[in-house]
Amino acid sequence: MRSTSNNNWIRSVLILSTGWFLLYAARTVLSVTLKDIADYWTLTESALGLISSSFFLAYTALQIPTGFLADKLGSKKVLLVGFSLQSVAVLLSGFAVTHQQFLWTRVISGAGQATYFACQFAIISKIVPEERKALGNSASVAGSALGTGLGMIFGRLLSNSAMGWRLPFIVLGCASVAFIFAIIKYVPEPELSSKGSTGVDRVESAVDDHNEPESYQRSSVLFLILFSVTHFLSMYGFYLMLTWLPYYLQAIRGFSPSLSATIPVVMPFVMAPATILGGYISDRLGSKASVINVCLPLSAIATVAIPLANSTATLVFFLALYGATGKLVIDPGLINYVSESSPPESRSTMLALFNFAGALAMAVAPAVTGYLAEAIGSFDVSFFMAGGFNLLALVSFIVAARLFESRKR
Repeated sequence: MRSTSNNNWIRSVLILSTGWFLLYAARTVLSVTLKDIADYWTLTESALGLISSSFFLAYTALQIPTGFLADKLGSKKVLLVGFSLQSVAVLLSGFAVTHQQFLWTRVISGAGQATYFACQFAIISKIVPEERKALGNSASVAGSALGTGLGMIFGRLLSNSAMGWRLPFIVLGCASVAFIFAIIKYVPEPELSSKGSTGVDRVESAVDDHNEPESYQRSSVLFLILFSVTHFLSMYGFYLMLTWLPYYLQAIRGFSPSLSATIPVVMPFVMAPATILGGYISDRLGSKASVINVCLPLSAIATVAIPLANSTATLVFFLALYGATGKLVIDPGLINYVSESSPPESRSTMLALFNFAGALAMAVAPAVTGYLAEAIGSFDVSFFMAGGFNLLALVSFIVAARLFESRKR
């Protein structure tokens, strides 16, 4: 079904993109306050890694259940419950008395954010015209890039106040609570999918062309596995940088707190327009693979080069290169592949399974990076490992994309 007019689907996508903005700002603000929090409670790098990963462990654990609930109860309902939960948790983070309390607010925030990915992309798949699908996904994801950048800037600025690191969490929590009403008013609740749905719910795939539903189901699982592997591998480096880069620049590279929060902003601010441009190019070329095939090797080079950069200008260049080619730029194409290869009645579940792989990288990368930094006294190996993962992601993607295109033929 088409539940919105042309103007209304654009408005709904912008609202969902703003939601991503707030969610990623809530994720990112921890990275620029991590050093302050470590000093406040005298925490080790391993403890900081655990706090960073606690959010993503909860986020990961609830991916599949929330996707299943969205298919059964409706995407908007589940999204609203989760967004409300995370908003309150972020607000409470600013009032934590002990680091254990702070950790639990991060767990609850992660549990709430777990609903957003599958639910909002399921909504977009039903309200955005087929010929604008890549652009719609890209516009939505662009909000997360802006949230990453502005979260770093305002997180650092607000933490310089008398309230210190607490104020960014309180401000973000209040803004998120207020934004709940915009979601209620402007985001539609599409009808629950079933086989035989019309319009954009109908997946143009082998099941339509060859009437082989069992074969379609089996191949959908294979595509899901391969695209999920790609997602995990490409996500690892992004969350290494999202959680540790400001700390790394300040504690290891010797940059000031303000520069440590400002320099990484180059990455998401380049990423936001690059994400939209990537979606536009994919729609124009009619090919999602071209953008991903170019971006993955370039992002691998950028990731490996970051610890090797011997000047601020070189560092900024490679962060910009990663921003132009990294995780958020390739995500819309991967999401389109998963959506197109999924049965309509289980699309939220399939998207949740796909995001589970990415969320697993979110949970693993911060903790492993903290452990390796403490164990061997260097962050370099983590950057090199992440770059290698991007090259492995390229191999996985090429296999999946070629199999997908051969099935369509």
